Amino acid sequence: MYLAPSILRSYSRAIIGTFLILASLLGGATVVSAAQLASDITPGKSPFTFEPLSDFADLGVATSYKVVGVYPSEDVLYRLKYCESRVFDAYQTIPKAQREQLRAIKFLWYSDSARGLGGNGSIYLKCNDMTDDVLTSVFVHEMGHIVDTGLYEGKAAAGLSVYNDSRATVFKNDPSINFYSISWKDTSHTVSGSTAFDFVTQYARSNPFEDFAESYNFYLLHGSQFTFMAKTNARLARKYTYLRDNVFNGKEYINNNIKLNAKKRSYDATVLPFSLEKFLNNV
Repeated sequence: MYLAPSILRSYSRAIIGTFLILASLLGGATVVSAAQLASDITPGKSPFTFEPLSDFADLGVATSYKVVGVYPSEDVLYRLKYCESRVFDAYQTIPKAQREQLRAIKFLWYSDSARGLGGNGSIYLKCNDMTDDVLTSVFVHEMGHIVDTGLYEGKAAAGLSVYNDSRATVFKNDPSINFYSISWKDTSHTVSGSTAFDFVTQYARSNPFEDFAESYNFYLLHGSQFTFMAKTNARLARKYTYLRDNVFNGKEYINNNIKLNAKKRSYDATVLPFSLEKFLNNV
């Protein structure tokens, strides 16, 4: 049976992960004074000998680390490195034209940060208190924003649209409007007759841009469930078709046999179970 290189690497990373857990039990990061709380760390320039990963750099994606609230110990830095390696596996599974829109990732280590932020070519990802599955799912969601704001852009000459995204200006001929308009009249108001079942999650109802990112996540990680829900909901069917035909060039990711309740909507896609192995092998 063929295993992708990312899966082969996962065995060694599992060993690393076990080592890191044991290290944390033996002696975690030391809390430091207010004067030392914030520290931006670039791989290779840390207080310790630390060999950065070259995978992202080789593909033109800048990576950096930010540690707040604890001293950037060797244990913390190795955990950040492990986090980066897991994200790189997911990155390789994203279609080439889409992942080329990503220019920088900052890996974060502090308690009060959002789990992820994405847009305009950059992603911020929290690494502490994240399982491999959640980390991957958050990354895929943020890649949805990268694709939405980077790969699909309109022209200023067309004029401003009714959709106002803080990450990027949305012009009237932005291709993403064909997706937004399925459920949204403008940034804040859904179309007449819209219901909660027109969205893959509750969070997707926040605005058109979270609708796109959550639907993008569902397409890649919960493809089987997405098609099942689309059978009984016309708007979800249109969203699935848009993503299939315009974003993924006809490729479908029917890689998840985990059944979700089609009569309920989870708060957000990143907490839902999925098969990480199947996703990483679906290149």
